[in-house]
Amino acid sequence: MSAHQISRRSMLRTIGTAAGVVIGGGLLAACSGATARSPLGANTASASVPPSRGGRLRAAFAGSSGESTNVLQATGSAIDYVRARLIWDTIGEIDGSSTTWRLAESVEPNADATRWTVRVRDGVTFSNGRQLTAQDVLFSLRALASNPTTQSGVLGGLDPAKSTVRDAHTLELQLKGPDGFFDLVLAQSMFVFPDGTKDFAHAPGSGPFVLKSWTGGSSSLLVARKDYWGSAKGGPYLDEIELYSVSDAGARLNGVKAGQFDYAGGLTLATARAEEKNPALRILTAPKELWSDLSFTMNLGMAPFSKPEAVQALRLAIDRDAMVRSVTLGYGEVADDALGRHQTWYDTSLPPRAHDAEQARKLLSSAGLGGTNFSVRTSDYEYGTLESATAFVQQAHAAGMSVAVDKIPAADYYTDIKTLLRTPLQTNLYHAQPLPLQLSLYYGSKASYPFTGPSNATLDGLLTAMHAAVGDTKRASAVHDVQHYLYDHGGDAVFARIPPIAASTPAVHGIQPHGVFDYPCLRDAFLSS
Repeated sequence: MSAHQISRRSMLRTIGTAAGVVIGGGLLAACSGATARSPLGANTASASVPPSRGGRLRAAFAGSSGESTNVLQATGSAIDYVRARLIWDTIGEIDGSSTTWRLAESVEPNADATRWTVRVRDGVTFSNGRQLTAQDVLFSLRALASNPTTQSGVLGGLDPAKSTVRDAHTLELQLKGPDGFFDLVLAQSMFVFPDGTKDFAHAPGSGPFVLKSWTGGSSSLLVARKDYWGSAKGGPYLDEIELYSVSDAGARLNGVKAGQFDYAGGLTLATARAEEKNPALRILTAPKELWSDLSFTMNLGMAPFSKPEAVQALRLAIDRDAMVRSVTLGYGEVADDALGRHQTWYDTSLPPRAHDAEQARKLLSSAGLGGTNFSVRTSDYEYGTLESATAFVQQAHAAGMSVAVDKIPAADYYTDIKTLLRTPLQTNLYHAQPLPLQLSLYYGSKASYPFTGPSNATLDGLLTAMHAAVGDTKRASAVHDVQHYLYDHGGDAVFARIPPIAASTPAVHGIQPHGVFDYPCLRDAFLSS
């Protein structure tokens, strides 16, 4: 997907909406150094008791004015996404830093990763009784790739027309070029529905629940399937799940405290601070590989950041420990100008980025940029962005930089795509994704969201080599090469990592993010007495 094809909705889903390991598998961890708060209490949503069957789970998530039961629009809001994961099974999903196959039994590349063979699981039925086949999977991929979906962005390397079904349970996916990370692509919410589906708002699914009733902007009720193919290895344990659309995070939290809801997603760090000692609540967070990254993004094609000295000066001017204390309330951790820390792919040899205001001042002076006025474009569309821009004003002053905060209304921040791609300095909050996919999404000539400006032959070559790598060792090495280049020459000053927050009653167990904490999988959830 080229830059001009970016829609406001798809960008909000990718960048600015609240994006596996068992929830709570990692507590809210303290950051390194003296800036850390104490970890939260040892309550988690992982299954600490044997699963029990029956009951109704009531869960609240953020909705939107465009809520829909259309499977092709399933990632448009948090509540739609959570509901979709219950109705439609996927080809695979992310667990921690590895892939777990669901409707696929196996996914294997050829020697140069230009063609991938997918073996489809036998014995799976849709809710209408129809047997799952490879043709259903191929039809679903073609529909997701050819429509304006979140998935279409990562499926851009697939050649749908040249992909074929070999037999009832095998399909061959032809790519437009080598991609050794296409297995990760197939684990990015690739929902499967029957071949020939025309009414995508009522498409049958092979998931553990079926939709009984739905009122947009209000609630939906899902009922467990008795014939679910995966029940031998887990849920559904619940009889029913009721999902509530609640736009305000405070109202979602208050609903749990009042007994209206059992679980609420998309809460704030202030919630963690205020409720961490409340015995009636569990404050939950994702493990660290699913935390979000806060960044000051510099466009390298625009003054003053077309000069490398300006880029390095801004990085050195950031007091990262202070950002963790103030912006993340001490619950986050320092980041060192690289995305994806704690993922398997992350290069741990990258050194910490120092805070050196005096060196930043010298760099600006040597480049003839002393006295330059900077402006950082930001918004309160999500917690952490406006707060970090405001905190940076004083930090930058110590380095001889005069920084003004250009606050844009949250509703308008993503409406002007040209401005987003032509802004010298802006804030970004990058939600966790598998690092190899994230690097291609934001950097290089083929990037969907090239916030740091135009690429060059060196970076494009490294990204091409990354996608051509086959095998875990070669793939990891190629990812590290891209990371090192961006650490030295990239336009993102990634300075802090911030944990997403949810809350539940102590009776809730078994909720899992499977790669997406803010839109968790409720497939194996259950309630203890």
